[in-house]
Amino acid sequence: MRFEGQVAVVTGAASGLGRAYAIALAERGARVVLVDNETSQTKDVSSSMTNIEPDSGLQACGAAINALGGEFKSYILDVTSVDDINAMVDDLVQSWGRVDILINNAGIHKPCPFEQMSASSWKHHLDVDLNGTFYMTKAVWPLMKRQSYGRIVMSSASSIYGDMYETSFSASKMAVMGLVNSLHHEGAEHGIKVNSIIPHAVTSMTADHLAPTVRPLFTKTTVTATMLYLCSSKSPSGEHLLAAAGGISHAALVEFNPRRFKAEECTPEVITERWHELYHAKPVTAHRSGEAQVLAWAKASANQRRIVLE
Repeated sequence: MRFEGQVAVVTGAASGLGRAYAIALAERGARVVLVDNETSQTKDVSSSMTNIEPDSGLQACGAAINALGGEFKSYILDVTSVDDINAMVDDLVQSWGRVDILINNAGIHKPCPFEQMSASSWKHHLDVDLNGTFYMTKAVWPLMKRQSYGRIVMSSASSIYGDMYETSFSASKMAVMGLVNSLHHEGAEHGIKVNSIIPHAVTSMTADHLAPTVRPLFTKTTVTATMLYLCSSKSPSGEHLLAAAGGISHAALVEFNPRRFKAEECTPEVITERWHELYHAKPVTAHRSGEAQVLAWAKASANQRRIVLE
């Protein structure tokens, strides 16, 4: 699987999984755009290494790509700055003419008990993890439409299932999955495929949360391979793939088999009595869209009332 002739933008590329993604794409021939906010005092968008500190993660990532014989550009910017993002995309179009792949990897992680969380902390988390993903995607979307091709990968997290002290992190990442669920429908006719990856690997963000005995199991190999698949011409769309410790799986929000109630018997007391029937009733259905779910409701209700739908 090769990416020659393609331009890939990776946010959060100075370290961790972002760095791994960027190098993996460069190894397979992509020209890579490294984006990170590692030196917040630098406000101007930089398309060179001029304003990057000597011990910069961006510089180290760029050096690794150079060693592979690859091409890269680096930009120091905050993904919450629309103006900086648009300036970067304009510069890319002038230099390389296109953007084929966007990996929205940038994010923050600040666990906090809910009662201690400030409104400003909540807003900042959503601004980086959710709004930053939106701003980056919106900036490259017109380019991908004109090309009739694009691959967008959103980074989510295992806390979508809920974890202690992870309310802002879980909320922002679950919202990103909702963005995937809807946006992939809009991209379908334009050759744009949108997916999310739910990765877990040893990075500076996660290392302290893994026991020493299991830490060696969580290498970046599985995660990087999954990301490359989602960036490829063979990728699906509208899907959520979990990748960690040698395992890859497909996740979806599903509806368990409904129980039908006549209007006169549908009371909270009846629901209480029949909860054991409702909870995890098989089979399950993975609806492809909200409209598909509404249609399923309509068909089931009409069938119960012997109404024929055209």
